[in-house]
Amino acid sequence: MTPDQVELVAKAFYAAEYVGDWDDAPEILQEQFRDLARTAITLLHQQISGCRASLMLAKVSECPHGEEAVRLSS
Repeated sequence: MTPDQVELVAKAFYAAEYVGDWDDAPEILQEQFRDLARTAITLLHQQISGCRASLMLAKVSECPHGEEAVRLSS
């Protein structure tokens, strides 16, 4: 995750909660939103990785006759 990504997500979260301008917000509040953004980005990456792993497992688990395997990992 890049600092630019964190800043963009933090600004979006801030805009969802406050009507004021991001640049006018106190630094402590901006930092709280940056922390939320880092957490959200990390969780999103974990979710995407899990989905990719499930898709790969599903592809590997396919039967040779084109039928899907009954057993899929969650």
